[in-house]
Amino acid sequence: MSAAAPLPEDGPGWYLYGVAAAEEAPTARLESATAVDPQHPVALVVEGTLAGVTSRVSLEEFDEAALPQRLGDAAWVEQKVRAHEQVLEGVLEAASVVPCRFCTVYRTEAELRSFLAERNEELTRALARVAGRVELGVKAFVDRDRFAAGNNAVRELAERVSQAEGGRAYLESRRLEQLIGQELARFGAEVASALDERLRAAAEDGVLVGLQRPEVSGREEEMVFNGAYLVSEKPRFEQELATLAADFRGNGVELELTGPWPPYNFVPAKLGEP
Repeated sequence: MSAAAPLPEDGPGWYLYGVAAAEEAPTARLESATAVDPQHPVALVVEGTLAGVTSRVSLEEFDEAALPQRLGDAAWVEQKVRAHEQVLEGVLEAASVVPCRFCTVYRTEAELRSFLAERNEELTRALARVAGRVELGVKAFVDRDRFAAGNNAVRELAERVSQAEGGRAYLESRRLEQLIGQELARFGAEVASALDERLRAAAEDGVLVGLQRPEVSGREEEMVFNGAYLVSEKPRFEQELATLAADFRGNGVELELTGPWPPYNFVPAKLGEP
């Protein structure tokens, strides 16, 4: 997240979703998009060869001083993030886009235009890198119980635990949980390395993303891999993913494809900062 300097109390500010090439942006269907502040429509601010995808926003709602409190409101954040993403996804259907971070706000149109003009060269390079490409996410999950049942070392220790009594049973149970965690981490590292190598070969670039806990991923299984890939040939990438899914299914690994997304992981984060 980034934000400009404290905003004036009067007049709406300018919320920047992302930047596209001026020659491509007009083809995006912006009129049907719901802005982060529904009172104002999504529009383009064209400056030279670039177009900022913007909408006006209430300063009472998006003032930098008020954001910490707003960001503590889960319902508010969910609504605004969803609007932010939907606007970018709408643009992505028609044009390449350099996405800006959530809550990138400028005080005035002049400041917004200054950003587009002064950072033209960097933004143009970033657009060239993602032109005709999308970001796809791949996650891999393993059922912990199924994995434990199929691991020889874990099975052997589990057998000893079942025969132990009293304090020894407690200690052996603790050792069993530690062993499952260690073996799952080892297996996950092997899976991640193999997946990333083959997926990068089917993409223009790739990055590893932090693993998510079940409360974030929305799944009970253990996440062992989370990658993002910059892809120009989506069918080829999906075919490789399908092959990988078949190869790893016997080991209890399930793959999940997400996207296409705006290419957040493949543009410099600083380009979204005022």
